[in-house]
Amino acid sequence: MGTAKATRAADKSTVCRRLVQALQKLYGKTVPQIQLPVLETMLFAVCLEDNRWEQAETGLKRLIGSFFDLNEIRVSSVTELERALDGLSHADWKGMRIRAVLRHVFEGTYSFEFEKLRRMTLEQAIKALKKIQELSPFVRDFVLHEILGNHVVYLDQSMLTAARWLGLVPATADIAEASEYLKSGVRKSEVSEFCNLLKSLSTDSRYAEHLSESLTGDHDMAGVMDRLAELQLPWKPPAKPPREDKPQKSEKSLEKPAGKKPAAAKPAAAKPAAAKPAAAKSASGKPASAGKPAARPTAGVSREKGRESGGAAQKPSNSGKKPSGGQSGGGVVKGSGAVGKSASGKSSGAKNRR
Repeated sequence: MGTAKATRAADKSTVCRRLVQALQKLYGKTVPQIQLPVLETMLFAVCLEDNRWEQAETGLKRLIGSFFDLNEIRVSSVTELERALDGLSHADWKGMRIRAVLRHVFEGTYSFEFEKLRRMTLEQAIKALKKIQELSPFVRDFVLHEILGNHVVYLDQSMLTAARWLGLVPATADIAEASEYLKSGVRKSEVSEFCNLLKSLSTDSRYAEHLSESLTGDHDMAGVMDRLAELQLPWKPPAKPPREDKPQKSEKSLEKPAGKKPAAAKPAAAKPAAAKPAAAKSASGKPASAGKPAARPTAGVSREKGRESGGAAQKPSNSGKKPSGGQSGGGVVKGSGAVGKSASGKSSGAKNRR
């Protein structure tokens, strides 16, 4: 098991050495260095994240020159710091992290001096740096390497993307896992050179389109040099003819229902059939209007039958009172009560005379 691990570490170191030699031809052998106090080193690391070395130097100088001192930077807003860091990627996040570093150091020492970090052990330094809010893994590892000389491969997000694309680290590895994975393949004395060259590659605008492509397939350290050669080829947008044909087929299948829309419109054609009740109403209305006179005779016949039956029953008793009944009936039609009274008066007078 130990042999397998040693062989893997040897393969990593060989591949990393070849990669360094190839990148030296593109970016040179010069390794930039900084000689700054601990606090300024932390601020420089914040500016360096996801940016080139010269961009970070320019950004830090502009930041310090835009304010009276570090205390004014500490009490400034993120928007003001963002304007001073204009030109750096993620300037808003960088402004917030710089302000968080200055506030933490000032609240602990009431000064802008953090040289005590040099006298700490590695464990103490890691604990002290973890207490600073909004501090990224890249800034922490960079400070540990530059100030304490710790053997750690510091990576930011752009460097991790390039390492994944080349196959240096597993495609699913995060920053902490990738840093630990490369640690066995890069010597402590070669960390600065390796990280600087990898950062130069990851921030090179010529390869931004290549590195932005999504990873397809499995890539390992055996194909790192082939991937680097592929990276230097002119970038061409990936052609996707089969992917475009499939949507066309689906569009045709979607057009078929559109062709069947006239068949689906049959209910609209059936609306006249649904309107038959309205036509039936009109048809039934005509017989109703024409049938009203026909209905009256039936009602009149029944009424006349009733009258005949009633009259037949009343003839023996009221045969001599037809005129008075007619007068009373006329009085009822006219609606005047005087006629009724006169009729009753006449009848009473006749009785008295008798």
